[in-house]
Amino acid sequence: MEALIKPEFGLAFWTITCFVLLVFLLSKTAWKPLLKAVEDRENALRRDREAAENARVEAEKIKNELEIKFAELKAELSRRLDAARAEGEKEKEVIVEEARRSAALIVAAAKIEIDSQKNEAVRELREKVVGLALAVSEKLLEKHLDPKANSQLVARAIDDLEKADKFLNLSEN
Repeated sequence: MEALIKPEFGLAFWTITCFVLLVFLLSKTAWKPLLKAVEDRENALRRDREAAENARVEAEKIKNELEIKFAELKAELSRRLDAARAEGEKEKEVIVEEARRSAALIVAAAKIEIDSQKNEAVRELREKVVGLALAVSEKLLEKHLDPKANSQLVARAIDDLEKADKFLNLSEN
């Protein structure tokens, strides 16, 4: 054990010589390829890092462009939606106005038809009343009146009915 603590000159010389030879041989054969591999690896990592940074910058640029396009599309969609709403409101107003006009025409036509039917009913009623009055008058005065007096009586009855009808129409309105 003491031999390990005390170095001998020969052993130290050969150890140092072997070490120097080993370093020389390794520097000529293994270190250059190892250093080149390490340098290549560093270069590859640098290129990959630069490519990743470029890709990140490009992705940010694309993201910003997409956000701008999205905002433009959103504004365009909002504008078109507002235009469609306005157009819908206009169409609704046109349809409602057309329906009102149509309803007014239908009501006016119905009033005309009602007035026409009312006048027809009044005319028929007048004819029936005149007919009944004549029939009753003929029965009562069959032998006392001549045809001329009969027509005068009918004319007076019609005039009286028309006056009564005008009075009824005024009181209805």
